Parts: sequence; C-alpha cells; structure tokens
Amino acid sequence: MRLLTGQISAVNFVVWNVVLAALISPVFCDDNDDDDDNDDNDNDNDDNDHDDDMTVCQEEDNDLRVTCPLRPTPDYHTQYEFSMSRGSKEIIINTNVSGTMPEPTFRHNTYVEELQPYGFKLTMMRFTLTENTTFMCKVSKEEKRVFVDLDSLQPCSAISLFLQSYPWLLTLLLPLAIIQLLEDL
Repeated sequence: MRLLTGQISAVNFVVWNVVLAALISPVFCDDNDDDDDNDDNDNDNDDNDHDDDMTVCQEEDNDLRVTCPLRPTPDYHTQYEFSMSRGSKEIIINTNVSGTMPEPTFRHNTYVEELQPYGFKLTMMRFTLTENTTFMCKVSKEEKRVFVDLDSLQPCSAISLFLQSYPWLLTLLLPLAIIQLLEDL
C-alpha cells in the first residue's frame, strides 16, 4: 500500500485515536492517603476536605446546573440532597432521602445525574435566579455549599459540555477509524 505525501494511513488514525482515548480518559486516584494527616482538624463541613469546589452555572437553554463533587461513602446506599437558601429559608430542590420531599415547584422540573468518578449534577430546567442564593448539597451526610451572587452567575462553558460528553465522542470516532481503514484496503 503506497501512501501519498501528507496522507495519513488508517492504521495511524486508529493509533492516534487510541492514544487520544488513553490521554483524556479519567484517572481514578485514591487521595484518601492524606486523610490522617489532620485528624485534629476533622470537620464534616470543612470545604478543604475535598479537592473540587461546588459550581453553579446557567446553560444556554436557561437550565441551571449545580455540580456537587462530594464522594459517597462506599459502605451503604448513597443518599443525596440538593437545596438552596434565600435569606433564612432553606428549600429542598431534589433528594433521594426517604421521607424527605422536595418543594412542589421543583418536583417535576429537576433531575440529578451521578458524575464519574464521583459527585452529582443537579439540573433545574428553565430556572433563572432572581436573587443572591446559597446552594447546598449533602451526600452521605457530608455537606458542601456555594454562594451565588446574581450578578456573577457564569454561563456554562461549551468546553465543559464537551468534556462531559467525550466518552460518546470516542465511541463515534472508533467506527469512523474502522471505516477509513476498510476504504483504504
């Protein structure tokens, strides 16, 4: 098989797809080794216990997205609860905790997805903030919170949407590489 100058062989294309998949696949790291370093300062509500921060952003279709990067406890069913507070009133948005009900206005227009390798994402469909709000998430009895200033609410970036969907893109690239290989034969 003779290649023209500048033409990429299908084999090289497949190799580059495999390398790309290996480079952008999530790495599962157990960083619990350093948990014993600060035993005197353990606090379930301490935001420094976790690597990631909770985020809130507005999507183009006016859905509000809230990510909660808490790690669930592996020894029992993972319970989560998303809520928000405006002033002194806390409103439950979405939960799977038995016996706890979300506010009726959020019952049918919110959903929660589990993130990999850990965490949860709340989507509030067609929801726009009207005032400064604190969002809270609780996972396996741990809690995180983030204050959102109405004037500083960020739009969700297209790159973050791309990175969330990259496993699907890789599954599409592999058949394309195979088709390219078959056409070159």
